[in-house]
Amino acid sequence: MAPYNWSFTTAAAPPTCPCSIFAAGSTPASTGLSDGQSIELGMKFRSDLAGTITGVRYYRSSQDTGTHTGHVWSGTGTLLASVTFSGGTASGWQQATFTTPVTITANTTYVVSDFSSAGYYSATGGYFTTGTDNGGLHALADGADGGNGVYKYGTTGFPASTWNSTNYWVDVVFAGQ
Repeated sequence: MAPYNWSFTTAAAPPTCPCSIFAAGSTPASTGLSDGQSIELGMKFRSDLAGTITGVRYYRSSQDTGTHTGHVWSGTGTLLASVTFSGGTASGWQQATFTTPVTITANTTYVVSDFSSAGYYSATGGYFTTGTDNGGLHALADGADGGNGVYKYGTTGFPASTWNSTNYWVDVVFAGQ
């Protein structure tokens, strides 16, 4: 019998999920910001894998008051899910879980956002001049699919405006496949 040669390549293991783009210890440059009116803030993201979004996270400042509602949108503005935050801590990452997880498609742009009825938010300007990755999850860099770091003043709705590549510290909870 003739000898056989075998070769193979291993790929990096997918992240252990549930997982998010930003680590639990990640913090914004500024907290307790307010423009004096309600505001919807978020970011564009993609996943290398199809899977489900089970919830939304946002970074809360100790000055924050009012109700917060998390949303996941298609990249074109169709609302896919919403959840109202309850309880939580005085500051730091807050998380809320959807009653029904949102199924997402690989390599497709989505938007995650948080509506702040009192208008408080956290931010880091210039953040999305480069993208941020955690395993197969990606917060898009400006220019990958338009601008990133999105907002909308007033009543809740799809945040499509951008300014200064700002990260408003809103994140997804991804469960994988």
